[in-house]
Amino acid sequence: MKTIGIEISKKKVIFIALEQTNGVFVNITGKRKSIELEDDRDGKELKAFMKELHSYFDSINPDKIGILTRMTKGKFSASPFSFKIEGLIQLYDKVAIEFVTPQGLTGYFKKNELPLSPDHNYQEKAIKLAVFLGKD
Repeated sequence: MKTIGIEISKKKVIFIALEQTNGVFVNITGKRKSIELEDDRDGKELKAFMKELHSYFDSINPDKIGILTRMTKGKFSASPFSFKIEGLIQLYDKVAIEFVTPQGLTGYFKKNELPLSPDHNYQEKAIKLAVFLGKD
């Protein structure tokens, strides 16, 4: 099973792609670890961003894609910019996009060990999400 875990952080999509076979996870992300959207009001840039992201998804051919949810209200709410990025990800029509809460991940990893480490510390949430999606 191939899974992609995505964390949206401000203007950046941080992702990890994993392939799980018989309980063994292998990082298949490749060189591209993130994609950043500079201007959310530039239609050409939005389309190019979406095309680049969806091309990446096509290259992995995932069974599941998950996005780590963000707060919509309150002091620590995510920026509207990030929700526009989320919408562009959701337009990918070859796999249903799943949403997982940070609390759900924390609960899962209190009882289960992370089977591999991310290449970079900033990918920790994305790798946990990809492992969580591939647990079935």
